[in-house]
Amino acid sequence: MQNLHEELFVQIERKREEMILLGNHHGLTSPEVIQASQQLDRLLNHLGYLKKHPCQIK
Repeated sequence: MQNLHEELFVQIERKREEMILLGNHHGLTSPEVIQASQQLDRLLNHLGYLKKHPCQIK
C-alpha cells in the first residue's frame, strides 16, 4: 500500500509541475492548463479515497 501512495505522490508532483509550466507558457485559463488541473484533481481525489478507505486496496 505504501508503494501506491508513494507513486501517487510522485504523479501528483509531476502533474503540478506540468501545470505550472503550461500556465507559464499558455496562460492560466488555457485549455491545456485546465486539462492538467482536472487530471491533478483526479489524482488528488484518488489519494483522498485511498486514505479514507485503506482496506479497499489489494
